[in-house]
Amino acid sequence: MPTENIVFRKIKEISAREMRPRPEINTNELASELLVSAESLMPQLSELKKLRLVNFNDTKGSAVRLTLLGSIVTRDK
Repeated sequence: MPTENIVFRKIKEISAREMRPRPEINTNELASELLVSAESLMPQLSELKKLRLVNFNDTKGSAVRLTLLGSIVTRDK
């Protein structure tokens, strides 16, 4: 089970691949890169949303996006 830091760093890595700033990232794509199911990511995504590092509009979190704060913050360890 990946931690919030691992999920956050993977979101930043995927975001850096895109040409436009802070693109939406499909949760299924994120889960496949982390080798877990999309449902198991929801606790970590919810925690990152509480910290205002990511945002998602629907309750299922089908796509996430870094917030402005999330694009600046680095979470190591």
